[in-house]
Amino acid sequence: MLRELVDLQPYNTLALHARAAVFCEPVSQEELLAALSLARSRQLPVLPLGEGSNIVLTRDYPGLVLRLRDNRIQLLREQTGTVLVRVGAGLNWHQWVQQSLDNGWYGLENLALIPGTVGASPVQNIGAYGVEVAQFIDSVQGVYLDSGEAFDLDNKACRFAYRDSLFKQALAHKTVITSVVFRLSTVPAVHASYAALRDYLAEHHADEPLTPTLVMEAVCAVRRSRLPDPHLLPNVGSFFKNPQVSPEQFVALQQQYPAIPHYPGEQGRVKLAAAWLIDQCGWKGRCLGPACVHEHQALVLVNRHGASGEEMLALADAIAADVLARFAVRLEPEPWIW
Repeated sequence: MLRELVDLQPYNTLALHARAAVFCEPVSQEELLAALSLARSRQLPVLPLGEGSNIVLTRDYPGLVLRLRDNRIQLLREQTGTVLVRVGAGLNWHQWVQQSLDNGWYGLENLALIPGTVGASPVQNIGAYGVEVAQFIDSVQGVYLDSGEAFDLDNKACRFAYRDSLFKQALAHKTVITSVVFRLSTVPAVHASYAALRDYLAEHHADEPLTPTLVMEAVCAVRRSRLPDPHLLPNVGSFFKNPQVSPEQFVALQQQYPAIPHYPGEQGRVKLAAAWLIDQCGWKGRCLGPACVHEHQALVLVNRHGASGEEMLALADAIAADVLARFAVRLEPEPWIW
């Protein structure tokens, strides 16, 4: 069950070399608790990894790396118009989206093809094409790393926000999520107002009735046209969050850059497109040593030439510095930096 000095390159989507002192892939709660007990006895830090799609490894990890393998799907309750479904944290996220649609459980279609696992989805509050996973999460189950004690938090307790949650704030690096309960609709509905998705559907499916299946297929097509497959070109998807600025700062920016893309943000702020800011600074397609910005999507940093984690981070820092100097806007990385 436990392995020592394991190279994590196959277990992170940036394909970065870093070794875990101890590595474990528990398939049950019992195996998880046994691994955590061993970590406590050895005073080892613990890192839940999932599929490694949201992490930049800049050095070896001196503790226990967990990769949960529980991929069970359990229908808990079916009511008029909705279902409650518990999903194991180890299930591949896109596979879960596909299976939910196959079962006639609707809502997650816009989140198709996002890399990672079900257990990682609440941490980041993953979102795409006008939808956030928090809209469909009923509760999150897991274990506190320091004690092995189980928890069960409802949606409100998770404190979801844009690309954020309790698991990135007060509980950051203190828990491992073991399952997520989703509340999904059994009534077909579509969310196709996001501009890129709406434009694709208008161009390719203008005469067809909109269905959740068609929306998911369109989401996959748009994502594949814009984002490189991490299995073919190592990346962690969007490297930076879309920044949010005050209305006053936005007005000043818009006066200088009338074409600046913008969207409603949280608490009255204005959300800017990080990709546009980066592109305006001339970074699209450029490399800094072996680390590169994707030629078609400025928000995606790729490991094209066997870069190290430190080299990927140096590229990110250089981009953020240029955006700050030109626009007075700070970019924050989406992935966790180790």
